Amino acid sequence: MNTRRLAALVLALGFVPLASCIEEGEGTFLYQVRNTRISAASNTPVLIRERWLAFLGDELTTGPGGTIMNNDADRADRIPVVVDMAARRENRSNIAAREIAILGNELFMVVDETEDARIWNNDGDQNDLVLLKAPLSNPSNATFVDELETTGVGPRIVATLSGGLFYMEAADLADPLVAPETSLNVIRLNGGVAGAPTRLANRDAANTARPFLVGQDGGMVFCVLDETVEQRILNGDGEQSDAFVLALVNSEDATPQVASTGLAMASGAAPLRALKVSASDWVVAFLVDETAQGVASLNNYSGAFASWRPSHCTGNDTDNTDQVLHFVRYGQFLTGEAPINTGFAGLDRVLISRTGSTTWVATIVPEGADGNCLAGDGGLNDDDDADDRVLRWISVRDQASLGSDFVYKNVQGLIALANTAGGTRGVTDLGGRFVAVVDEAADERNYDGSATNNTLIGWLDPSVGASAQWTFDHNAGAAGFQGAGTRWMGEQPDRTRVGAGFQESVFGNRINARDNDTTDSVPTFMRFDPGNTSDLDFPGPAIAIDEDNAGIVIGAGIALFRVDENADNFDWNSDGDRNDFVLFRTRVTTLADTLAVSTLNSLNGPAAYFDLGLGQGATAIGAAFLADESAISAGNARDLNADGDTNDLVLRWMRVGP
Repeated sequence: MNTRRLAALVLALGFVPLASCIEEGEGTFLYQVRNTRISAASNTPVLIRERWLAFLGDELTTGPGGTIMNNDADRADRIPVVVDMAARRENRSNIAAREIAILGNELFMVVDETEDARIWNNDGDQNDLVLLKAPLSNPSNATFVDELETTGVGPRIVATLSGGLFYMEAADLADPLVAPETSLNVIRLNGGVAGAPTRLANRDAANTARPFLVGQDGGMVFCVLDETVEQRILNGDGEQSDAFVLALVNSEDATPQVASTGLAMASGAAPLRALKVSASDWVVAFLVDETAQGVASLNNYSGAFASWRPSHCTGNDTDNTDQVLHFVRYGQFLTGEAPINTGFAGLDRVLISRTGSTTWVATIVPEGADGNCLAGDGGLNDDDDADDRVLRWISVRDQASLGSDFVYKNVQGLIALANTAGGTRGVTDLGGRFVAVVDEAADERNYDGSATNNTLIGWLDPSVGASAQWTFDHNAGAAGFQGAGTRWMGEQPDRTRVGAGFQESVFGNRINARDNDTTDSVPTFMRFDPGNTSDLDFPGPAIAIDEDNAGIVIGAGIALFRVDENADNFDWNSDGDRNDFVLFRTRVTTLADTLAVSTLNSLNGPAAYFDLGLGQGATAIGAAFLADESAISAGNARDLNADGDTNDLVLRWMRVGP
């Protein structure tokens, strides 16, 4: 981005009038903030699908001393609440639930009969975990769907945007699995109505399977198989104790199957990523645990990997304590191609980036886990230590052609990443490029010419090949260096933008006009300029955010983010102090209508929730967020949900589209 344009943009925005909190009854129906009546816990799931908002209300904090809603003897349950944002109607189910999902016009609930103090499957006891469903318009009218598995890792249900709800049924002596059946079931939409559950088949047709759900990415469902449950060896290591053998389910298939990769991960929480690369094909990236896999080393730079080593590195990794990046080319995998080892030890993140027909996979390599490049070698980034986190990537190819020409090993581009907040851990992908935050102090290299060590945002195009370099100067060819520093960077599911704080200290000037310091960060919504794809732009309004917890979310052309009143030096919620965090909104493309919405919260995470099934250009109905009543100063309207106390977290919502 050209410095003159950047300065004109952010400095001019500092003088744009920013409206304070919009309350109910003011203005049009858009952006009017409305309160739900049931308090919420800080970790409540919040789902938005078109006009419907659903969350788990909290008995314990609703009303002084709590409120019993499901007619049992305690106030410890969480109760599904559904809001029709178009009709402005709120209903609750009065059923104790653990998980919820929306499929079509129905709410699905995972219910522990003991917690709900009811028998749902007519078996004479209250000991089961069950799946219920109810119309979104009447969530109390619940019916039994199936009994669920109670053991193992992960959620009990996973809903995909392609129209399928997956769950793991409990073992049933009256209806045992018969090969190739699995206990994983799918419920599909048929004409907008949820159909009957169907057991998925195991791709290993000779055996049944009981996979545990661990998540999904864009429609690729991730499961793990436990060898102790399956009672057989799944990863070829000669023993039967591995609990996290990765299996894949393409939810978009007409008849999805459970396909085991035959490789074990360290846990059900290991990082996973899937990217659809054609109408029927995917690339999936994951980390294989050497210890669980029972091998000496998967990242020893000898033999086939001898040319993977940067020229200054002299070691060989011979331990079996690493997690190593692998990828699956799903179409080829289904026809017999084995998962492909990249030889990179990894941690925290796996990434997939694609430009045209070329795909790259990447991970964060902890230098201490990479015995191929020792402290005596200077580490991967040649800075005389081996304690950095360094991004490495490789082009996706078949194993036979995965030569060193497709492995980046230029030390100039092997940088030490800052471990930023926001979930990205210092790196993401955008427009086929990697966007990363370098920690100059850890990297021991100066990229901006400043005497201060900064954490700078840069980008690199992997398609350039061995000569690719990081760009930290966002001046787009104009004179002078313009860096961008941040402590928070968060990605959006569709990867059309990247939210990041933008530090005044690195910019070198005051941006928000309400104070005289240069210690703040403002919200930006990064993109590559459509007119110049070598120009990474940082559009954003001139207002100070919580720089370690910006919570930026983007959907339907709207950005929502967490403003820090103390940093911005203004009482945005008009409660007589400047100590609060306030939700703000703005239009992403024009930065128009930058307005304060409501008192927010200090919870670590997203500032708000959108319908994530909608892309950047789609029309959303509403958004929701948690407001902390106790953050509103005494003497103001603090009891947002009118339950007789002022110490709740209350889910508030607003229409953002027709």
